[in-house]
Amino acid sequence: MKSKITLLFFLNIWLSQYLFADSLISKKNILSYSYNSSITFASEFYIVNENQNTLDILLNLNSPSTGNTKIDVTVSSYSTAINGQQFSFPNQTISFPINSTSQTLSIPITNDAVFTGDSFFVLTLSNPIDGTIGSISQTTIYILEDEENVPTTSAALNINYLTSYLVDAAGSAEIVTHDPVSQRLFVMNSTASKIEILDFSNPNSITSVQSVDLAAYGIGGTSIAHKNGLVAATVQGANYTNGKVIFMDVNGTIGATVDAGILPDMITFTPDGTKVIVANEGEPNDDYTIDPEGSISIIDVTAGLNNIQQSDVTQLNFNAFDSQLATLRANNVRIFGVNATVSKDLEPEYITVAADGATAWVSLQENNAIATIDVVNKQITDIVPLGFKDHMFTGNELDTSDQFGEIFLGNWPVKGMYMPDAIANYTVNGTTYLVTANEGDSRDYNGLSEEKRVSSGSYVLDPTVFPNASFLKNNKNLGRLTVTNATGDTDNDGDFDEIHVFGTRSFSIWNTATGQLVYDSGSDFERITAADPVYGSLFNASNDNNTSKNRSDNKGPEPEGITVAEINGATYAFITLERTGGLMVYDITNPMNATFVSYHNSRNTTSIGGDLGPEGIIYIAPENSPSTKGLIIMANEVSATLSLYEITNDVLTTPNFAEKTNSFVAYPNPVTNGIVYFKENVTISLYDYTGKKITEKENTKNLEMNYPKGVYFLRTKDGIAQKVVVE
Repeated sequence: MKSKITLLFFLNIWLSQYLFADSLISKKNILSYSYNSSITFASEFYIVNENQNTLDILLNLNSPSTGNTKIDVTVSSYSTAINGQQFSFPNQTISFPINSTSQTLSIPITNDAVFTGDSFFVLTLSNPIDGTIGSISQTTIYILEDEENVPTTSAALNINYLTSYLVDAAGSAEIVTHDPVSQRLFVMNSTASKIEILDFSNPNSITSVQSVDLAAYGIGGTSIAHKNGLVAATVQGANYTNGKVIFMDVNGTIGATVDAGILPDMITFTPDGTKVIVANEGEPNDDYTIDPEGSISIIDVTAGLNNIQQSDVTQLNFNAFDSQLATLRANNVRIFGVNATVSKDLEPEYITVAADGATAWVSLQENNAIATIDVVNKQITDIVPLGFKDHMFTGNELDTSDQFGEIFLGNWPVKGMYMPDAIANYTVNGTTYLVTANEGDSRDYNGLSEEKRVSSGSYVLDPTVFPNASFLKNNKNLGRLTVTNATGDTDNDGDFDEIHVFGTRSFSIWNTATGQLVYDSGSDFERITAADPVYGSLFNASNDNNTSKNRSDNKGPEPEGITVAEINGATYAFITLERTGGLMVYDITNPMNATFVSYHNSRNTTSIGGDLGPEGIIYIAPENSPSTKGLIIMANEVSATLSLYEITNDVLTTPNFAEKTNSFVAYPNPVTNGIVYFKENVTISLYDYTGKKITEKENTKNLEMNYPKGVYFLRTKDGIAQKVVVE
């Protein structure tokens, strides 16, 4: 009996131990099973419109919860949407009920009436309990603004598309200039190395006069300008020899030719027509074994077409700045070529000359700087760096990815280098301002290429400055953005502390006396083109495709050409967009507060065609126009066309006369005795019905009108105009 009891005792102990061990094994299996389950966001990103009010975010488990599964969900600090204002989400711990495989987070999205721009916030998973973090540990919520912040079109100028003219189906149309006397256009057909002379006496029916072949003078034409019946064109020299300037009359008869510098890129006359100034870019060859000095040529042309000599040419170089290399670099002038000196590295791009002809400014595009020239003493006097545009600032938003389906104009930790191509100038109250088209341009040669994508493994972001580097490198964010590796490593430790991009997708106004930026158009160009009812579908498309957002990862719409003009007493800037196409018009009368006027485009939206790749742009005032109306002409490089726009409310057209004549009276009208009188002293110009200036007179109360019967126009120096009739 005792042995049976003992046996049962030990049997019970063994059974208890077995059951306990089995229980431990089961629990261990359960725990092991639970810890192998992963918790993950269902998607890497969500796109929500601000007016959607609520967004549901899904968290998934790959196996049922034991009832103890938890995880923390927090808002990351590098979000640009403000928690509590644009959305509401307190950092919290999410519990998964037993046997559940998902949880939904409902996040309120604030639909306010305030424009804050497109923004994002990032949710992050951490501290899992009874589970592990799965493959998607972060999700980004992109909030699209529903309030519009698109500048309103103004009625200040009534601009209408007139026509397009094909210059050469096998060539190009880069630069255009106009002679008001012969009413001819001169177009640089660069790829064909020709100058096309066009009869412009009827803007609606342009005809060819002749082509002037430049092949005997070099390997390709680059630029053209006209003044007082003299046409000047630049041609590149073969094998990095000096380029040439070719002078001809309006009939295409070539007179003198002289040498300029290496790779002349732009030519212009001084306002009085006595000098020609050439920007010689001096770019390197592809393997960077040849890097010529950039230079400026100043040519005295007073001797006339056939008598201009090489002795009339003064070559200006940057040798005097070579000793300032370290200082210029420290001031953010980009000098970084192979074995670079200042003289070799600076690349003059475009010139504008002050109204008095005493000073000129030259854009150094690749160097992100402006050079100042004393034209009188023929010296380069200064190099001014342009600095950076911070795209984290409100108003400086940009669309950065060609692989993100929506247009997302957000703030990003990116700095744009202004790097203007074309520049112009005007004066207000004695101060001269530069107006720049901030295209941007990289050096991309076999011997030296500075272009990188943010996502590139060799483009390492400083982990202290950019703790969110992996997020930024995502192709939906900044990963696809083209940046430079030549600058941005501010502490020289091999990684990048700032992200520098080419151009700023804007135009700017600068005070030449101080070198300070006084105005920038911010994100206007992208906002305006995105909202355009016709061309919005071509947002950031290139000039050889109709793919929306194709250039978002590069330089966006790419402002290229610019010209300024005084019209109806106000000053306007006309800026071409090389990629998206067309032109932007701004009233820049107040340099500190420029205002958008209108956007115009004439490319096709259903096929790749129309006017593509605008480069040069000119304005023809009514007094110089064959139609007596102001005209805008763009030379479109890709389509090899000229696009013409007409301003129907310019001062020499009748709609404005009633408004303008209150303070200016000319009588009698009609003129019957050969003299017209004014009620006060005026400085006056007289034009015939074609807009050709006949005469002008200063500080007078009358003007002789002994001219044939017909319609004439009087215009004061203040821009007040009146039509008069001679009977």
